Amino acid sequence: MERQEEMTKPARRSGWLTVTILVVWIAFIFGTSCTVIRPQEFFALVQKFANVDEASMLKFRQFWGVSWFVVVKGWHFSEFAILLVFCVKTIQFFRKSTSTSTIVAAMLFCIVFAISDEWHQSFVPDRYGTVMDVVIDSLGVLVAGIFLLRRHKRQCKVSENQVLPEK
Repeated sequence: MERQEEMTKPARRSGWLTVTILVVWIAFIFGTSCTVIRPQEFFALVQKFANVDEASMLKFRQFWGVSWFVVVKGWHFSEFAILLVFCVKTIQFFRKSTSTSTIVAAMLFCIVFAISDEWHQSFVPDRYGTVMDVVIDSLGVLVAGIFLLRRHKRQCKVSENQVLPEK
């Protein structure tokens, strides 16, 4: 006889989709760490796809010179915040619940992955791993982790209030 706590087929399918997305996201991060786009290649791509003249490209180069740090490092922050969400959802699928310890474990996994990703980059020609990138990746994990921990705490309070009888 099937246990009552067994998941429905759609829930299992959704869980395995989450696992797949996590694996694809990790591969995406790893894959982008293996690539290098030099500034001149980047500007040539922008000019080709935007179909702009030299004067506009000069303005874009100036803009990029000022803003690249925010764009590129903001992406580092975001991709690791997203990684944490996928990790927590995957752990939730396998454990059938979420706890503070699962969120913290996912955070640790993501930070270790950030460190390993930067170390991996040190073997890629024209790339190098930096402590600053690990810090930025870890900040993304930390901010997302704080958000998830607060949400989990609120959900626990709501559950407790629903279970406890009113006085």
